Amino acid sequence: MSANKIFLVAILFMLTIAFTLAGDNREALGFFFLMFFIIFVGVFSEARARDEEENAYNLRPTTRPYNVYYGDELHFSEEVITICLDKHLPYFSCLNAAAKERFLYRLNKFIRSKTFKIHDKQGFREMPILVSAAAIQLSFGLENYLLPQFRFIHIHPGEYFRSHHSFDVLAGNVSGQSINISWKHFLEGFKYPDDGQNVGLHEMAHAYYFQNFECEENKDHCFVTNFPGYNMNADKVFEQEQIAGNDLYSDYALKNFQEFWAESVEIFFEKPFNLYNLYPDLYAALKMVLRQDPLHNRVGLEG
Repeated sequence: MSANKIFLVAILFMLTIAFTLAGDNREALGFFFLMFFIIFVGVFSEARARDEEENAYNLRPTTRPYNVYYGDELHFSEEVITICLDKHLPYFSCLNAAAKERFLYRLNKFIRSKTFKIHDKQGFREMPILVSAAAIQLSFGLENYLLPQFRFIHIHPGEYFRSHHSFDVLAGNVSGQSINISWKHFLEGFKYPDDGQNVGLHEMAHAYYFQNFECEENKDHCFVTNFPGYNMNADKVFEQEQIAGNDLYSDYALKNFQEFWAESVEIFFEKPFNLYNLYPDLYAALKMVLRQDPLHNRVGLEG
C-alpha cells in the first residue's frame, strides 16, 4: 500500500483502540471495519497491479475485455525482433546491415513509447513488433518518427465496429490518442506485399499526417515542407483516377483527400514501379515527403 494509506490505517487503528478503551464499542467497531476495508482494497489493488505487470511482460491474457501491455516493459531481444521482421517484413530484409541496426533502434524506441491494448484473449509478441514496424517503415527517412500524439495502439482480432453518426465496420482508424488496427487485415497486408493494400501503412499514414498538421509540436520539417508538392500532384492524379480505365487507386481512395493520401503511401511502398510509370511526378513528390525511394531501396534522401 501507499504511504498515505498506511498512515490512514494507523490513525484508524489508534481510534479503534481509543474508543474500545473508552467503552464506546459501536464507534470502535465502525473504525475497525473501515480500517479492514482500506487494508483489503489496498492489498487487492496491489495484487492486480502485479498481475497486469506480469501479463504485460509475458503477453498473457487478463480478465479485462482487452489486454494492456506497456511498451517500456516489453523487453524483446534483438533476436526475437529480427526473426519476426525477417519473416513478415520484406522492407526490413532488403536493408543493409547499418540500416537494419538503425531500424531496430527506432523500433525499440517506438515500442517503449506506446501502450498496446490487444482486444483478444491472447496477445502475441508479433503484434506490438509488427504494428510498430509499419510506423518505422513509413517514417524511416524522417527525423521525428515517434508519434507522441498517439499514446495507445489498439489491436483487434478482426473487423471491429464504431458508432459515430453512422454504424461502421472498420479494419483500422485513427482517433484521438489512439491508432486502431484489425490484426487479420494487418497480416493480410504483409502477406501480399505487392498488392498496394496494407492496413498498417494506411493507418500510420493518417497518424503521421495528423501529427504533422494537426498538432502543435513534434512536426517533421521535411514532411511539412515538401507536402505541398504532394498536394499539387495528388490533385491532378485524383482527377485522372476518376476517368474510367484508370484504376491504380481503389474507389475507397477516391472518397476524399485523406483516404487518397493514405492509399498513396500504400502504393508508394507496395507498387512503386506502377506508381512511377503512371504518375512519375506524384512518385517524385512522395519521395520528397517521406525521403525514401523504394524503387532503388534508398532512404534518407536530400531535401
